[in-house]
Amino acid sequence: MLAARFVRKSLFEVGEVADPQCPPGGLLVRVHACAICGTDLKVLQCQDVKLDKGRVTRMDIPRITGHELSGVVEGVGEGIRGFQSGDRIVVAPTVPCLGCVMCRRGYPEMCDAVQIVGYHRDGGFAQLIRVDQDVLAAGCVVKVPENVPLEAAALTEPLSCAVNCLELSPVRKGAGVLVMGAGPLGVIIADLAHHLGAGRTILCDISKAQLEKAAAVSTAEVTINLSDDDLEERVSELTDGFGVDLVITACSSPQAQQEALKVVGKRGAVNFFGGLLRGRSVVPLDSNLIHYKEAAVVGTHGSAPRHVAKAMELQAEGAMDLSRYVDRKFPLTQINEAVKVTQGEGRLKVLITPNG
Repeated sequence: MLAARFVRKSLFEVGEVADPQCPPGGLLVRVHACAICGTDLKVLQCQDVKLDKGRVTRMDIPRITGHELSGVVEGVGEGIRGFQSGDRIVVAPTVPCLGCVMCRRGYPEMCDAVQIVGYHRDGGFAQLIRVDQDVLAAGCVVKVPENVPLEAAALTEPLSCAVNCLELSPVRKGAGVLVMGAGPLGVIIADLAHHLGAGRTILCDISKAQLEKAAAVSTAEVTINLSDDDLEERVSELTDGFGVDLVITACSSPQAQQEALKVVGKRGAVNFFGGLLRGRSVVPLDSNLIHYKEAAVVGTHGSAPRHVAKAMELQAEGAMDLSRYVDRKFPLTQINEAVKVTQGEGRLKVLITPNG
């Protein structure tokens, strides 16, 4: 099969590799689409994976990466029930062990022995992907309803992260919500907040091109160009000096985390959704803003299989149309060009289509 392997910093090597075999108790899936994620870009730069019990780990390379994927079941292992050849599916990339403390507490996304599809094991930048028995056992394979396009379904995992974010920081009906960062995840979060009953959603970014791209597809009512406008002044104007009820930093910016505390209102909440780059994650914060506003500050990290299932429900119900966020598509042979496009401004999600 054709696959793109991450072989060294900033480079995928595209070529023929051996076809994976359908594993016992698992599935063999032909990949329909796999989106390039911001985390993929971080990995390309520094080979970091997820935090392992508080420590940064390094990916074993070469590795077939890609974790935002949809596909069609091509092979079914012996003894499998509930799946058959031809089923349209997505794979939740966070594979929990189901036995550690956090798994037993009901937070599998925080599993101490987590395995990430596309990082600890081969992912979706290939024509075929093997889905092992432990992935099925953890509920990580979710069927795609017929009314959901497979290309859009590849973005189910990003939506699941937004579901987790707004589960940790619930949107009160009529609340003012500010999302800092108008990239794909920022737009998805803003639109999900609108669906959940936010009174006014605001998107801000330092890039005019990115804001224009976001405004063309988003339900956000207001955009703020941080290259021209002062965030505190604009938020004060929009909220009669009160501040917003919920701020989500959907970008890898230390300054955004600092500014978020300034514009959140009393008894409001701040969610640090976007992780910071290695070496830039120690940020001086004015803790008095938290103290005197009685603000809640929380972080969001990834999602659990149940969030992926909920994200699929939202699509099936017509509440979230993820096809709006698909910006460009590239064949697998052009993945390095696709990465460059993803790194630029004025874009949303870029898809790789390994099988045509």
